[in-house]
Amino acid sequence: MNQWSIRRKRVIFSIILLALIVLVGLPIFFLFYRTPTCFDGKQGGNETGVDCGGSCQLLCTAESLPLILRGDPRVLKISDNTFEVIALIENPNTNGEIYRAGYTIRLYDALSAIPIKVIEGETHVPKGITFSIFEGPFNLEVGVSPTRATFEWKKDTLVWHRNTMQTPELVVRDMIISREDLRPRLDANIKNISLESVSNVDLAALISDETGSIFAASKTFIDVLPAGATVPVVFTWPEPFIKKAISTNIIIRILPDKSFVR
Repeated sequence: MNQWSIRRKRVIFSIILLALIVLVGLPIFFLFYRTPTCFDGKQGGNETGVDCGGSCQLLCTAESLPLILRGDPRVLKISDNTFEVIALIENPNTNGEIYRAGYTIRLYDALSAIPIKVIEGETHVPKGITFSIFEGPFNLEVGVSPTRATFEWKKDTLVWHRNTMQTPELVVRDMIISREDLRPRLDANIKNISLESVSNVDLAALISDETGSIFAASKTFIDVLPAGATVPVVFTWPEPFIKKAISTNIIIRILPDKSFVR
């Protein structure tokens, strides 16, 4: 068999093989191949874990820093048997948030290791800020007085999501405290210096003494704050302050929707 005949057979065989690949192999490949997604229960594409990391909105646990509880929750007395509790939380993740995180707060008196009240709640964890979780006011039985509280996250609810959108910038101005020895009142102005309207603005006012300890707190809410607008806000307390107000801080948190408003 001459060389030309051998080459011709090789060419014909190559053409037949290529045709089989195109006509049979490619349809079979596309029939069974599935493009990696962030919801397929597998680690694929540029994911750094199963359905998380990379280009997925869901962050892997290893990519998120733990939330920081700033001291123990503060139990604050409003009147004889009415109380509230506030916890300060720092989220060090500048591009990570949790839409709805569950938590448990337990209140104790000075003599018992069994909680006198257990509070279950959910909250939004914004990216990169220190925010407050505020529970109350609530009433307890006469003579029952909580002296301390503990705070615990429901770990299975700490689902981190990537958020690279710019956070609207709101500033607090003109804070004035009055009537501390009667019915205390804090007036302030909140200005939206961003270019877009902002909705569901949660505000918590914290009043501290000369040691830096929070001894009074109150909260309010702004439905809508248009771009460039300034809105006055008022925080009030029903009883005189038992300490001198040395430091005042208003914590701003923008909530995803009104389902978080309580």
